Amino acid sequence: MGIAQELFDSMPERNLVSWNVLISGYGKCGDVPGAKRVFDEMGVRDIVSWNSLISCYARNGFAEDAFGVLRDCLVEGVMMPNKVTVLSVLPVIAEYGYVVWGRCVHAFVVKNGIEVDSVLCSALVDMYSKCDCLDMAFQVFESNAFRGNVASWNPMLAGLVRNERFEEAMDLFRLMQVEKVQPDYVTVVAVLPAIAYTGALSLGKWIHFYVKKMNVGMNAILGSALVDMYSKCGCIELALEVFAAVEDKSTELWNAMITGLAIHGRGKDALRLFSQMQAEGLKFDDVTISAVLNACSHSGLVDDGLKFFAAIKDVYKMTPNVQHYGCLVDLLGRAGRLKDAKDLICNNMSIKPDVIIWKSLLGACKTHGNVEIGEFAAKHLTELLPNDSSSYVLMSSIYDASGRSNDAILTRRKMINEGVRKEPGFSSIESGGVVHKFLVADQSHPRKGEIYLMLDEMIEKLKSRGYVPNKKLVLFDLHDKEKEHAIFHHSEKLAIAFGLINSVPGDPLRIVKNLRMCSDCHIFMKLVSDIYDHEIVVRDHNRFHHFMNGKCSCMDYW
Repeated sequence: MGIAQELFDSMPERNLVSWNVLISGYGKCGDVPGAKRVFDEMGVRDIVSWNSLISCYARNGFAEDAFGVLRDCLVEGVMMPNKVTVLSVLPVIAEYGYVVWGRCVHAFVVKNGIEVDSVLCSALVDMYSKCDCLDMAFQVFESNAFRGNVASWNPMLAGLVRNERFEEAMDLFRLMQVEKVQPDYVTVVAVLPAIAYTGALSLGKWIHFYVKKMNVGMNAILGSALVDMYSKCGCIELALEVFAAVEDKSTELWNAMITGLAIHGRGKDALRLFSQMQAEGLKFDDVTISAVLNACSHSGLVDDGLKFFAAIKDVYKMTPNVQHYGCLVDLLGRAGRLKDAKDLICNNMSIKPDVIIWKSLLGACKTHGNVEIGEFAAKHLTELLPNDSSSYVLMSSIYDASGRSNDAILTRRKMINEGVRKEPGFSSIESGGVVHKFLVADQSHPRKGEIYLMLDEMIEKLKSRGYVPNKKLVLFDLHDKEKEHAIFHHSEKLAIAFGLINSVPGDPLRIVKNLRMCSDCHIFMKLVSDIYDHEIVVRDHNRFHHFMNGKCSCMDYW
């Protein structure tokens, strides 16, 4: 800005335009004091002057100062703000979550009859969504008369995804197609996480095809989103193809691919990819470390995981965070080294253990039937999250498995008395481009008659192979027949029954489940994959299971 200032100083006559341009220039160069100095030196100011100063503060992260100038305009009446003023402050309000200010600015727009065009509408929607006011964001979006413009849809779509309202995001994206609004790069990147969460593979493939057809540049950001989507939809090979196709790979893209391999139980492949990343001299971050540790954990690569964790400090000169310690606890717990995991938490962590760490330890105690350490973990978990059902459900299962049925009953009763509710389990499966969702013993599906007939057929065939339902997994005080009925109607069993009546032999069936799959359903899926000649891919809360020919890719290690 030195040359610009010299030219300005040498001007024989300076008008408002030249002053305003100088303020704007200082703001764009990040010289906030310079912009304020020029503003203070002005003898006469117009709305452009005030807007330039507000924009300078907003652009450079001085939110309070930007609001202070705006307040002067509104309260002291020094100048009437206009649309440019509003567009300058809305991004700052969105970034800092100042929803009260946002409402005030919106009210000012309405009161003063400022035209809400597509740009201002999008800014208001973005502001409300980032301030967690999605209802207001919807109201503004629905009142938008310029919805033929894709830029009007993107902030609403991104807001829904940001707030994890994935199914609504999918509905909004489909509405875009109905209204013949062409998605752009921003739309695609925004909607892919929703597709990944719901497992809507057909829609994900359509978007990938659309990207290729429209010649949208395959950069690292889009590549990362596609890798994540394919990984979470159970298509790890397609994720690897996308990864290979991106030329300029970012750390985020490597992280997405390593994470995808980890959740599919391909630990050795994940480690090879991390070695390749290092060989190419690329920097890795905390997310990379978590991904590599998870890869070791899900694949039983205990020695590799321990060596890598030790290298974090000794070789990479980084400080492990609570997520890294959580991965290490999970690694030891899955391997049955519960005493080592407990000792790590109690004596060798420089960070206070969080909920995830205690849940990992308690889950491992359930897997390996350790009552003593389970009680220890459940106590700490309950102290941190008294209304979370995990400690009660897992501890009850541990007691049942060890033959302490009275303690299991007391634990379940305490859970009820404390008013703690178990998170409802659900499973979904895509068929014909539509995601079908099932709850336990679901009666809401329009084809429930066919589904339950197929389920009865499956149960009979599985019993002929020696299948016996594990009634100990039912946490309620029921008779044996009722327990058996409850086990048979788990949500993933209903989803797979629906999948079988809507597919041909050989087609892969992909199920998404929000909770960890129980051991009975795991046995059930192995047998179904063999009897009905289908690959069954199940994504549960922790990882993927690929069932084929009566076996699972996890090798019963999960």
